[in-house]
Amino acid sequence: MNLPIEFEKKMKAFLGDEWDDFLYSYDNNRFQALRFNTLKVQSHEEIMWILMVLEISSDKRVSWANEAYYFDENVRPGKHPYHEMGLYYIQEPSAMSAAALLAPKPGMRVLDLCAAPGGKSTQLATYLGDSGLLVSNEINTQRSRILSQNIERMGIKNAIVTNEDSFVLASHFPGFFNAIQVDAPCSGEGMFRKLPEAIEQWSMENVAICAERQKEILDNAAVMLKPGGVIVYSTCTFSKEENEDVIEYFLERHPDFTLEEMERFWPHKVDGEGHFVAKLVRRGCVDTDLKADRKTKKNKNSKNRKNETKPALTKENMKLLSEFLDETISEDVAAWIKNSRLVMFGEQLYRLPDMEVDIKGLKVQRAGLHIGEFKKQRFEPSHSLALALKLNDAKNLVKLTCDNPQTIGFFNGQSVMLSDEQAAECKKGWALVCVDGYPAGWGKVNGAQVKNHYPKGLRNKI
Repeated sequence: MNLPIEFEKKMKAFLGDEWDDFLYSYDNNRFQALRFNTLKVQSHEEIMWILMVLEISSDKRVSWANEAYYFDENVRPGKHPYHEMGLYYIQEPSAMSAAALLAPKPGMRVLDLCAAPGGKSTQLATYLGDSGLLVSNEINTQRSRILSQNIERMGIKNAIVTNEDSFVLASHFPGFFNAIQVDAPCSGEGMFRKLPEAIEQWSMENVAICAERQKEILDNAAVMLKPGGVIVYSTCTFSKEENEDVIEYFLERHPDFTLEEMERFWPHKVDGEGHFVAKLVRRGCVDTDLKADRKTKKNKNSKNRKNETKPALTKENMKLLSEFLDETISEDVAAWIKNSRLVMFGEQLYRLPDMEVDIKGLKVQRAGLHIGEFKKQRFEPSHSLALALKLNDAKNLVKLTCDNPQTIGFFNGQSVMLSDEQAAECKKGWALVCVDGYPAGWGKVNGAQVKNHYPKGLRNKI
């Protein structure tokens, strides 16, 4: 691997006698791992069974993350129905360390400030369960859509996905969060082995630019943290300028914070890529002193910020929703939806998280759980709702297994043909299609045929 000369010079000075071992690590294969989604897969027996189906050894665990396992290059779990149903998330092993260090408790208000593509957000959600609030933010619009898709795939009910700059969120949420994840944009030195294109983009000038951006993002994060709260700062770079120096700068500016833990993950020492994590704990009052230019920036951008919501359903829409819920969804879940805070984005219906949060004026990609869409004289449930349900939450089920040829057909948009026995069990209308007992999407039963409602944009992936 041809590393930049300036990078080699810097790392030789930094690592000393470890340089040769570090350099040799680039000749080894990169490590891959998956992390089980405990919102869906909740028992040890389920995990062992899924690993067996995927032909992954249960002995190769990622030691610093819950329910995470390494897999070999010849295994392709991303092409399996279980992946599309959100039973696990494929993630670089070292990257799992940050959310594990933050480890929020159920009921907390949590912010993932630089969240795309969603690895850390979906991991944080497993700590919260279905309680509390998770705000997952990504400044890049295209990447925020990918983030939203992964939140959907993992069946997360209590997450709001925003598309904002950190200073806008700081103005909106002063002293609001119990825990904040800051996986800061960085020069990517720790990903050279995984992403060789990062080598071409590297320069000392970019390292300096990243460091300045990281300092501002951390300052903004501090504004949003409650007293006693925790920030976990992380990067996937080796650069001291972007790691220890940023932490030192932050602590000098914020004397009400203490550094509780700091760790580096080196590719010649662990089975993973390069990573840095630091845990910062606040002990004083909330700092609401924003930079002077933030108000100007906020006002300048506010006219471009769209959040066209309708806070309440019309009587007609409520009737259509109730008809769908009463026919298709269990009483408990139907009541959970009906008695919650529902909001309309155009004709799209969302259920806001139980913990109250003000999203007015923010660019929002996903306002909690997407329930479905109102069309002419009917309500159509969303794919998000299907993936957020459990087997017993639906009254009408179409049961498939992963070894059934019709299963791959379903994920590719084909109709499902029911046996006489299955057709006798299913009612006409909406049905939750399940594979091995896990929800996969919606179908509409008409006799022996189940019309496919798997989203067109997600088809042909397996």
